[in-house]
Amino acid sequence: MTSAAAAPRSCKMTFVSVESGITALGFRRVAAVARGLDAATDILFIATDNLYSLVSHIFPSKRISFGDLDAEVVGKRLARSDLICFSSMTASSKQVEAIIASIRRHNPKAFVLFGGVHPIIYPEEAMAVADAICVAEGEKPFEMFYRAFTAGEDYTAVPGMWFKTADGIRKTPALPLNSQADLNSFPHIFYGLDCEIYDLKEHDFRPFDKFDYTQFMGLTYRTVWSIGCPFSCTFCANDAFIALDKKYTKLRFPSVDYLLDEIEEGIAAHPYISTVAFYDDNLIALPVDVIREFAQKYKQRIGLPFVVFGVHPNIITHEKFEMLAEAGMNRARMGMQSGNEKMLTFYQRNTKVERIRSSVSILAAAARKYDMIPPAYDIIADNPLETRSDIVETLRFLYELDRPFTLTIFSLRVFPKTKLWEYFAVHPEMGDPRKINSSYLDTRKTMGNVLHYVLGTVKPPKWIFDRLLGFVRGYDEEQPDYPVLHFLAKNIYLTKRAIDHLTRLDFTVIVGGWTYYMWKLGLVSGPKRGTIPPTPPAPTPLAQPGE
Repeated sequence: MTSAAAAPRSCKMTFVSVESGITALGFRRVAAVARGLDAATDILFIATDNLYSLVSHIFPSKRISFGDLDAEVVGKRLARSDLICFSSMTASSKQVEAIIASIRRHNPKAFVLFGGVHPIIYPEEAMAVADAICVAEGEKPFEMFYRAFTAGEDYTAVPGMWFKTADGIRKTPALPLNSQADLNSFPHIFYGLDCEIYDLKEHDFRPFDKFDYTQFMGLTYRTVWSIGCPFSCTFCANDAFIALDKKYTKLRFPSVDYLLDEIEEGIAAHPYISTVAFYDDNLIALPVDVIREFAQKYKQRIGLPFVVFGVHPNIITHEKFEMLAEAGMNRARMGMQSGNEKMLTFYQRNTKVERIRSSVSILAAAARKYDMIPPAYDIIADNPLETRSDIVETLRFLYELDRPFTLTIFSLRVFPKTKLWEYFAVHPEMGDPRKINSSYLDTRKTMGNVLHYVLGTVKPPKWIFDRLLGFVRGYDEEQPDYPVLHFLAKNIYLTKRAIDHLTRLDFTVIVGGWTYYMWKLGLVSGPKRGTIPPTPPAPTPLAQPGE
């Protein structure tokens, strides 16, 4: 166990992301702070699979297994460092545990800090393998910790963290969530090429390059502008964060200029970027004046198409959508989840079917007017509570919706510490929430799901649709599988989605190293302006513990 206070030390530091793909936006933000504190910090990516790959969509269960990651090799590489900082979601936590065990064998003196979603949701599990964990937004706690750690001071007073000490585990008080001033003061998210990636074929790390970027990201720059969500849906991971801090419902965001500086910096590192993707939970909830400023400046400074994923039917307005579409928004994704009141109430969506219908009309009208990629609406399938009538009601609702649209069909996943997780805990007859489904892309081969894929592709003749509805059954009802129909319907659906994107040269759902050559050959346009991004702001010095 490392002493909490010692003489000032030199510190070789490594940051490691272990999760699906390399998007890792939270990790990238704290890694940028680390690079600001020590430019020699190693940044490593271990991608356990590629969520955006074609294989992941066609064969969701065919994921890279734990056996493809040589934890001993990884641990030996990381053991060269004095301070090793992991970021991981729960799905990848077992890989992290195995890597840490290897680090301990090769360098028992190394200090291991574990951050990310997993330590926040399962702090006891993370604390069992780490010397310290971060249970807060990481930028400020990490800087405080690093300064105290390298100065040989008592770092166990840093707020928002847990520490192993000689007297047991010390849990420090929570930090307030990052304010708008804080968000404007942080360095821009790390999107550089000066990092390494673990090669699952070579079983070793190698320098990260542009082909790694396009293999996992395509030609897309992925970011989050606003943090927080005013809603508390039972199935959403945000529900777990809201349970820890009610202020998480408040929307927080840096300035428009800060955001555009960040995007320009990312484009400078990756000039083949052709689309910007905003993964905000509720970007559409931003004040209309902020959206107006963004729309005006984005069109002038960036000039690339962009996609907005954070759309809730309750807060869509024609004015906001028109401004975003005029600025270059080429598609949007809205959380619908269900088309019947019973399931909307169960998910605590706090919206009505008719409100969803009117919001769909706004999106469909914008898609037709601006020739956008059809908007996508999230649907949750495979819920053990759904009866035949529930499923049929949703399917009929989808059939009558204003087109164009597609669907993003998710098999129900139950995230830890959410209200849905708690519901399953007191209703064991619904099954173990950890085993509901191995992948949210892996839907059951039922007629209900076949029709979901059909409706996400085309509106079939009414008589055919009504005939197929007769084969739909509730979740718990005895029913046959339709593997051939399911395979055909799903792959026609995926093909249609790919065509919608390819015809508009959009690579937000299509990835691969070949997309780089599409850009290189001039078949895909890059940024309209070759601006040189400004120098990113240095992290604002923070008060040390006790000051």
